[in-house]
Amino acid sequence: DLARRSEDMYLFSPHDVGRVYGQPFSEISVSEKYAEMVDDRRIRKSRINARAFFQTLAEIQFESGYPYILFEDAATRANPAGGRISMSNLCSEILQTNEASLYQEDLSYSRLGTDISCNLGSLNVAAVMDGPDFGASVEAAIRALTAVSNMSAIDCVPSIRRGNDEAHAVGLG
Repeated sequence: DLARRSEDMYLFSPHDVGRVYGQPFSEISVSEKYAEMVDDRRIRKSRINARAFFQTLAEIQFESGYPYILFEDAATRANPAGGRISMSNLCSEILQTNEASLYQEDLSYSRLGTDISCNLGSLNVAAVMDGPDFGASVEAAIRALTAVSNMSAIDCVPSIRRGNDEAHAVGLG
């Protein structure tokens, strides 16, 4: 909305936001807390023109393909499983809720979080389109990715194993 109206927007110090709210900046919904953070003198912020920012971002994306952008609010609203979406893999094929782990001083878990697991595959679209049965090819690829997800045992990172076991997320491009 700010860009559409060519108004200014604020960029916030993640350190200050974390200190004021008692949780990492990544855990806070900027949409919900934006006005509150703008008014909070304890949070350092910079003001920039929203339209100029998004124009520059669009030019960089056009030239390089990066950065990838995820609109958290739209992803969260569309999440059929409920919960806040705060990140994705680079191309946003996989959107899952996540929860940070908490650790004791000895680095054992006091609470095991849930991290995103990303089982991805790709098809040569031209070859698949020329093949005898596009639908069967896609179904076989999805079954293969599901098997990868089911057989994945990421014991060295328990929070990723938990995310994989709970969501079985796959992406095919």
